[in-house]
Amino acid sequence: MNKAIIGGTGVGSLPNASGPYMTQTPYGDVETYRCVLGSEEVLFLPRHGRNHTTPPHAINYRAQMAALKKEGITYVYALATSGSMDLAIPEGSIVVIEDFLDFTTSRVKTFFDVPGQKVAHTDMSDPYCRNLRSLFVQTAKENGVNIQSGGIYVCTEGPRFEGKAEIAMLQKMGGTLVGMTGIPEVFLAKELGLCYAAIGLISNMACGIRDENLAQIDHGKRISEAKETAMQIITKVFSNQKLTQERCDCSKAVLYL
Repeated sequence: MNKAIIGGTGVGSLPNASGPYMTQTPYGDVETYRCVLGSEEVLFLPRHGRNHTTPPHAINYRAQMAALKKEGITYVYALATSGSMDLAIPEGSIVVIEDFLDFTTSRVKTFFDVPGQKVAHTDMSDPYCRNLRSLFVQTAKENGVNIQSGGIYVCTEGPRFEGKAEIAMLQKMGGTLVGMTGIPEVFLAKELGLCYAAIGLISNMACGIRDENLAQIDHGKRISEAKETAMQIITKVFSNQKLTQERCDCSKAVLYL
């Protein structure tokens, strides 16, 4: 088993999953689940915990990513329930994320902070595995599924939603979708040499784009169809493709000095 799915808001479980199983890491213990998708056994990690009790700013991201590495995972699709800042990307859309803007403020974002450890720098020119992204897009096209690619994911600290002025600023900076959990997941995955791709599931238009109270909508319901479609695509990629790290630089992204 070398494949995993990370689920967020609205994706807290998968059908027929067994577990939880406990993985111990130097950063804390992590609960994961096992399920069979198509012909593949896949590890499932509910980012917020089994009952969705951990808010985005308090998630132990280092423990979670270290647990995936310890369990032998190499290929990861992370589902990220997000708000859209682009009217061309409405609720229910599926977005393949290509790059990020980091506006988090209090999170530990690296494994390379141990006293006495050699200095290391991680390349972020292609933060989300280009091979997993390409396979997702290709599989969606082959199955007649309309998705958006080239998404620029803005990660904010949370747990509050962003304000109107903040969204207006983030739009001007090139952001297309906004969420609270994608950082530091992508950084840590890259430091560990994992192939990590993130798929945005749009549950709402960001603050100020429409006249709605984001606390009064059912985010899980709005992404329900997109979640099922995204899972079908991921299942086909994991089952039908012979994955290799020779088609990306994810395993060669760290410069040790």
